[in-house]
Amino acid sequence: MFAFTLMALVALAFAAIALGLDSKAANNLQNAADSAALAGATAFVAANSPRAEDRLAEAQASARATAAGNAEFALTDFDVSAVTEDAYGQHTEIEVSLAFQPANVAASVLGRNANIALTRSALASATWGFPLCILSLETTNAGVSTDGNANLSAKNCVIWSNSKGSKSLSFSGGDAEAKFFCAAGKAPVTGGTQINPRPTENCDPIPDPLKSWIPPAPESNPVAIAGYEPQQFDKVLGVLSKVVNKLIDQTVAQTGKDRDTIIAEVEGIMPGLLDADGRFKAGPAKGMTLRELLQIAGYIDNVDPADYADDTYYNSPTYTLSPGTYTGLDIAEGHVRMQPGVYHFVDGPLIVRRRATLSGEGVTIVLHGPKATFSVLDEARLTLHAPADGPTAGFAIAEDRYDSYSSKDEPRSRLTGFGVVDAIGTIYVPRHQLSITGDGAAQQTSPLLQIVARQIDVGEHGALAIDFAPDKTKIPVSIKPAREARLLR
Repeated sequence: MFAFTLMALVALAFAAIALGLDSKAANNLQNAADSAALAGATAFVAANSPRAEDRLAEAQASARATAAGNAEFALTDFDVSAVTEDAYGQHTEIEVSLAFQPANVAASVLGRNANIALTRSALASATWGFPLCILSLETTNAGVSTDGNANLSAKNCVIWSNSKGSKSLSFSGGDAEAKFFCAAGKAPVTGGTQINPRPTENCDPIPDPLKSWIPPAPESNPVAIAGYEPQQFDKVLGVLSKVVNKLIDQTVAQTGKDRDTIIAEVEGIMPGLLDADGRFKAGPAKGMTLRELLQIAGYIDNVDPADYADDTYYNSPTYTLSPGTYTGLDIAEGHVRMQPGVYHFVDGPLIVRRRATLSGEGVTIVLHGPKATFSVLDEARLTLHAPADGPTAGFAIAEDRYDSYSSKDEPRSRLTGFGVVDAIGTIYVPRHQLSITGDGAAQQTSPLLQIVARQIDVGEHGALAIDFAPDKTKIPVSIKPAREARLLR
């Protein structure tokens, strides 16, 4: 009886030891899995590449190295997988599954197989929230482009093009810099462009991050302000269509003459319509030169500075504008100040030109319809800071993407001819081409400027500069760049 009792006590002691060793082995395995999953998520967040597959590769490599370094026994099974990957390429969940065979001497004394495999798993989430400054939603043609002596700078943030075409990002002149350039297609760099860093190609397209945002609705009866309502350019161009099409476009192609020469010839055959100063005597374009008309209509970028040489900033009158719904504004002189609130422009453009200024703090401009565009021309200035709170917080200029367009509508908003935009907030025009071009769009800098447009082109001497530092303003970021790595289970 004593012998049997002793054997039972010894067996019980070894069983306790075996259980403790198995528990220790299982804890070590779980700790190794947890550490590996968190290390993989951290590597995903810390990776520099804008390509999701590159970040996943770094996450897997880091997870494997961490698991091997933390396991006390040889691993018999190891799997790292990204179980979910969102459409932005920003979020993933890293799952690590480990198995090993503990060397349990106590278990072998009892006759139990000492090589029973233990398995454990862990799951961690990773969010690589890059700071996005410029996003082109174009799918086939050039999304973001530069030429001439243009300067495009987006310090501390990312420029992304969704186009899968051969010129998704197209740099054929000037200087360009950003934290990353990422193209869903190709990104050729020609014409001596100085670019830093080199663009990354074949990135995944980013779905419109603001697609779910719904702007407030306009009032039913838009207001027209005497002296500021936009010209009836459709009617004017209807009258001048033969002149514009035949005597300018075709003549340029046939003779090789430059556009300014052709326009001067057109002016020379229109004495009945123009006064001695070359301005229209009557009609919707009264008081305007032909060059001004063609500039506003988008046929040319700049007018002769002599046309507004007598305009000045310092002695111009000031007009205060209240929030509401307007048929459009054509600000050709003076200073217009916008009181805080939301301004709707329905089927009419917002134009600031010559040496006029338009400014507003806590203001959102909402554009409705394909004719509602914005242009800052010549030496005009637009200073716009978005609201810090409310339904339009963070939005400086936004298109109502729920308005119906025809397939032929390709609205174009412009900054040209030494026009200046000082904007803090988001410019959201998903169906617009945004052009920064002409004899020279003056340098703009902003600590918070996010642009989402169909296409963005910066040409000639155009310049756009963003120094992304949202902590310098109270205006919220519309597209938030959160970064996080955490263990889920």
